[in-house]
Amino acid sequence: MNEDSPKGMDIIDKKILNMLQEEFPLTERPFDDIGTKIGLSGEETRKRVTDLRLRGYIRRIGPVLDPKRMGYTSLLCGVAVPHDRLEEIARAVSKEPGVTHNYERQGDLNLWFTVTMKSKDNIERFLSTLEESFSVTIHRFSEKRTFKIRTRFPIPLPED
Repeated sequence: MNEDSPKGMDIIDKKILNMLQEEFPLTERPFDDIGTKIGLSGEETRKRVTDLRLRGYIRRIGPVLDPKRMGYTSLLCGVAVPHDRLEEIARAVSKEPGVTHNYERQGDLNLWFTVTMKSKDNIERFLSTLEESFSVTIHRFSEKRTFKIRTRFPIPLPED
């Protein structure tokens, strides 16, 4: 791989990232299938994907499921956290497997997260435990309407 190219990726890495976002094959040997399309072996493709993940370009590869259709409920939460306790509280929030997003933001409510669980009662128990443990107030923002977006980060390739 060419570490001198922008962001340390060569054209093959960029092609892999574009393919992973758009057309990950649901087959027995997906890396073989991806490799075939870009001229690599399945093993070399898998190694490159692993390297991209270890270097922080890929967080995870997995399905995006619709929690509502599966009987789950979600809640957006905002918390005013003292700066010196931000890391500690963010780590505690992130330990919960149902937390899908956890961000520091500017403003009075400086920690925002989304939690998805089987019931509102489960979410409430989790939030109440956090509030009691850290002496904070968690603001709850119920969903009014969902707007689905298609998130994709196209990686520019040199023109052929």
